[in-house]
Amino acid sequence: MLGSITRAAIVAAVGVLGALSGPASAQDFERSQFIASSDVLSQISMFTYEERRTSYLEFRATPVISSGEGEAKVVYRDGNAQIEMEVKRMPEPGMLGPYTTYVLWALTPDGRAANQGVLTGHEGRSGELETQHPASQFALIVTAEPHFAVSAPSDMVVMYNIPKRVRGVETKIVSLFERADYSSLTPIELDERPIELIQAEYAVGIARASGAEEFVPNQLYAAEAKLVAARTAWSANRRSERRLAPGIAREAIIAGEDARRAALVARVEADAKAEREAAATAAAAAERERMEAAAAAERERSAQAAVEAARNAELAADRAARLAAEETAQRMRAQQRAELLNRLSAVLPTRETGRGLVSEVGGVQFATGTANLNAPAQVSLARFSGIVASYPELRFRIEGHTDIVGGYDMNLELSLRRAISVRDYLIGLGVPAAFIDVEGFGPARPAADNATANGRARNRRVEIVISGGMLVAGNR
Repeated sequence: MLGSITRAAIVAAVGVLGALSGPASAQDFERSQFIASSDVLSQISMFTYEERRTSYLEFRATPVISSGEGEAKVVYRDGNAQIEMEVKRMPEPGMLGPYTTYVLWALTPDGRAANQGVLTGHEGRSGELETQHPASQFALIVTAEPHFAVSAPSDMVVMYNIPKRVRGVETKIVSLFERADYSSLTPIELDERPIELIQAEYAVGIARASGAEEFVPNQLYAAEAKLVAARTAWSANRRSERRLAPGIAREAIIAGEDARRAALVARVEADAKAEREAAATAAAAAERERMEAAAAAERERSAQAAVEAARNAELAADRAARLAAEETAQRMRAQQRAELLNRLSAVLPTRETGRGLVSEVGGVQFATGTANLNAPAQVSLARFSGIVASYPELRFRIEGHTDIVGGYDMNLELSLRRAISVRDYLIGLGVPAAFIDVEGFGPARPAADNATANGRARNRRVEIVISGGMLVAGNR
């Protein structure tokens, strides 16, 4: 099914290809577009939240849904905004089109969006979400999406934040850097299959429609293989095999979304390369014409000049091509680093250091005096493992730290046990054990002043140092 681009203003569209036996699909991607698609929703409020103050938001439904209400609490502290959100009376997302869930997004001042997590399942109704955003200034919206792993919001905005009791400064955001239009995507009927399998079919179909087969075929084929494996598991006679189908389907969803993102980047690079090649060709042609005109006036030197000019043009074109290739490679590595940092920051506080990226599991993620991960920490690490699974060249060093309360030897042993807990949990989620090192430093490397309660809380942490791949020093 061939889709069309319906918005002419500043649109980066992804062409339509055939999909697996699943959705016949078309997908448009818009850049720098106004969020609003109706007269009701023309501007969205953005707030700069005050440090250590609690703010409350309400969520207003847009005209695309007949019901739905939501509330959120936001507390900005130590560089991260803790967000607790609840929605009620949400309609089934499938009633709006090819959607299976509702996703909460945080919008930055420059119009970029970060997936903060899923609010409800395919049945709609009520849902809760606890998440965090690594900035003090952002807006929150809710969209209907085909699957949970989307990295760009759809244009099906169903709710947006309005102030209820906000401690901070209000501004407006009117554009999104990128969003997806799934209006031409054929909905899949919900049947007895797990919802993850439906979402996987959407994800793989969208990736194919985005040009993944042309630009990143290996990634697309890997996602399709996972989808086939999920279908096979669900069709098995043994219940133990059927239980594996949802997990395999989730892997296919993530792989499909990664393939879509990679195809989008590759398409931009291919267009840029074509422009550079056309410019180089035009420059070479102009040089040859100039030398031919000079040859008419100085016939005795025409042959020598033409040969020399052609040789110089070829050398210049080769040098330009090499420089362009190097520039493209550096830019792609920088984009990969930035994308990885943004994705990790959405699940754990993450910063860039001379050793690589450092994601932090704070002290509140462990019960006092133990190395047992609590449920929020497990959720964050599960999302962390899902992200790093897309980067098999990465390596990890897990470092445990404590405050100075208690004996030095006790703290040294506790910090190591906490680091090992994080390592073992990540291994259980599929991160290769051979790529993980652990070490406990006890109180030897404080991040804050141990003289205060806040400083001691800051020092009780486990840090995951991520290196390798695009993060090695030579690639920076």
